[in-house]
Amino acid sequence: MIFRNRALAFAGAGAAGILTAGLFAAPALADTSADLAIEATGTTIAVGAPGKTSTVSLLNKSKVDAKGILVGLDISKLDTSKVDINESGCNPREDGLILCGIEGDVLPAGADIDWGFPLTRKSGATGDAGQISAIILHEGSDPNESNNEVTVKVKVEGTGPDLTVVAGDVTKAVKVEGDKIKVVGDLRAGDTAQLIYSAFNQGDATATGLKISVKLPKGVTFAEAEEGCEYNSGKTSLVCTYRDADLIPVSQDKDGDDLIAGGRFYHLLTVGKDVKAGSLTGGQVTVEALGSQATTARAAGKSALPANAEPVATTEVDATDNTDAYAVVVTAKGGAGGGGEEPGLPLTGPQTGLIGGIGGAVLVAGAAMFVIARRRRVVLVTPGDEKPTA
Repeated sequence: MIFRNRALAFAGAGAAGILTAGLFAAPALADTSADLAIEATGTTIAVGAPGKTSTVSLLNKSKVDAKGILVGLDISKLDTSKVDINESGCNPREDGLILCGIEGDVLPAGADIDWGFPLTRKSGATGDAGQISAIILHEGSDPNESNNEVTVKVKVEGTGPDLTVVAGDVTKAVKVEGDKIKVVGDLRAGDTAQLIYSAFNQGDATATGLKISVKLPKGVTFAEAEEGCEYNSGKTSLVCTYRDADLIPVSQDKDGDDLIAGGRFYHLLTVGKDVKAGSLTGGQVTVEALGSQATTARAAGKSALPANAEPVATTEVDATDNTDAYAVVVTAKGGAGGGGEEPGLPLTGPQTGLIGGIGGAVLVAGAAMFVIARRRRVVLVTPGDEKPTA
């Protein structure tokens, strides 16, 4: 069946009924019960930005995989004369509803997976642009249906940096060999792991300096100390301050120069030997801009400012996407292995890779999904995996 027919099977109503009659009346099509949740962030666009990639997070809070995943975006109350959404990869919008499946049709137990959707600001548009509702369904029952739907307002307002952070779930063990970090299999108690996340600027002004705060789930500690970072006594949280890290807006990032719009960061972690298998939640990464400056004034770097000047304090255009949660997923010993080694990140210089030259691609259909995928494991939309029945 196509996604719309699956939605009808779930809700027993027309497309609009999925939202108005309630997602939560959907009958269980399988015996599996899974507690799913959905969140949405990053729906305020800076006045001087051409748009931004908002994030929908798909969460499985249960200990079992959820199958037959269906995600719906209700844009019937979005003012598309001001802001529109690109649904490439999903079923084309119909009656204000966009239906999407996910790759593999399964949301693993304990997963927290981010899904990027590009919003485009129409020329000259400002102010309130309506709202978007995001919903999630699966083929089983859900013991807590209150978090299966979220509604967010869409706005074009404010000017300044607009930082976004995307953190990936930690699922693999790694080892350091020379100047490389290699993935060696599924993560188990006592192993070393690697947290990877990225921060980038979707606003209309340069973020001058960057502050990053990381909190680890219970049972996990940082494996090493890094320069420029301060740790708590238990090595379960850190704050890193990079005063010379200037992030220009993504829309102004071009190939062939030294200016950057974002950075890819990592930290080595140690999972406690007594940690039980399962999804360790409570991990969190937060990014903040230390200051703000017009991009043209920062083109020459810090030296463009006089010795007696500092970047001014800044207010984020949209603080909802400054924090991202992640989980550390520990596999039981004796379970399925990781299938051999995989190449990892180079271990050279500061533990960050600068991202430059992505430019306006973040706002182009398909490219936005790719840009986010570079920063975090993302469940990609697969519109063609089902065909209409005869």
